[in-house]
This record gives sequence, C-alpha cells and structure tokens, in this order.
Amino acid sequence: MNKSIFWLDLSEIAKKALSQSPQLQTVKVTKEYPDTISIEFSKYPLAANIINKSSNLKKTYLVNSLGFAVKEDFEKTDLPYITIESDEPINPKNAVIEKTKLKYILDSIVYFEDKFGMKVKEVLYKPIAREIHILTDHDFYLWLDIQRPFEDQLKKLKKIIVKLDIYKESLQYIDLRIAENSGDKIIYKRKR
Repeated sequence: MNKSIFWLDLSEIAKKALSQSPQLQTVKVTKEYPDTISIEFSKYPLAANIINKSSNLKKTYLVNSLGFAVKEDFEKTDLPYITIESDEPINPKNAVIEKTKLKYILDSIVYFEDKFGMKVKEVLYKPIAREIHILTDHDFYLWLDIQRPFEDQLKKLKKIIVKLDIYKESLQYIDLRIAENSGDKIIYKRKR
C-alpha cells in the first residue's frame, strides 16, 4: 500500500503467497497500471476427509492432494474417509498426512473398487505399523503393507477368490501384508 507498483518484484509476491498458503497450487501476479496489482491463484484439489483419533481428542480435517488441512471440523461426504490413530493430536499447521502416503491410500482405494466391484467405506492408516486397513462395504477389512505396492498385494486376493468367496463369506479381515517367495500367503479370519 502507498508504494509505486513500478518497483515491486512480482515474483517475490507470488513466492511469499505460495509459502504462506500451502493450499495454493499456483499464483500469478500482474501489474495493472497505474495503481493495481492483480493476483490470480488456483488451489490444490480436495482429496480426503481425515479423522484423527488421539488419546484425548478426535478431530476431522478436509485435506488437499498434498495432505494439508484446508478446513478443520468439516467433512465432504463424496471424498474418502481416512482415520489416523495417534498418541498426540495432529498439528494441522504441518501436513496432516504425507503426500506419498495419501496418494498410496487413494490409489489403492480406486484400484480395489475398480478390480473387485466393492466400495470402500473407510481406511484406517497406522503410521507406526506402516499399514492400512481398508473397510469394504461387505464389512471386512483388507490389511495392506504401505511399504509394498498395493497392486501386488491385491493381486494375491484376486488369485484366492476361487477358494475364498469374498462376496459371500462372512469375514472379519484378510491380511495381504505377508510377503513370501511364492507371494501367495494370505491370512484371513471369518466372523463367528
């Protein structure tokens, strides 16, 4: 304010806006002489609802594709739900969930729904164990190791459908995390 726009460094203004607002994907600053600065921006797309359950608090966040909280105590029901259990509450000033972990979870949801024709209700992400538990609309969990490609783990499930009808069986969980040389080790538990 009250400065000549002739000497303003527009790239510095754009850089400052991007560093202070992690939800912004692009910022374009232009001068409109004689006395106006125009700023155009685009935001990263919304990606998921995060529910953080800590020992003394439960908070919900709407996160963008980078894993940063865009809104607190807000949900968008058309986006996937990811629950993160932690000892301490998540600090929303930092990324609520790492971008790579978020992408892994979202991609595994799309892959599973596409290949198996089931919907995913929710995903439980366990950062310390480095695993996810996918709750299907058939009310059983799929356990995946987040350090290994989800495609490989879900292909094991595809192979066993001949012996274990996941569409009709009353299951509690199917553990796909175990890697062996044969790659076909699966553990499951039926509901009683």
